[in-house]
Amino acid sequence: MASHASANMNAVRETMDVLLEISRLLNTGLDMESLSICVRLCEQGINPEALSSVIKELRRASDSLKASENSTSQG
Repeated sequence: MASHASANMNAVRETMDVLLEISRLLNTGLDMESLSICVRLCEQGINPEALSSVIKELRRASDSLKASENSTSQG
């Protein structure tokens, strides 16, 4: 039983490594932790396209906040 669990963990790790490499090739900007969260959300039924839209919107909002912080600290 323990060897089966170990083999399963190795398969999961290998799958995540492949997904991370694909993510890097596509320049998603996701690290392993963020990618793992996205995969878990998709496994729980979250629509991947909706998740992608939310991530893009959060990045835009974050970039906007950083830009406004930079402009107020320089002026």
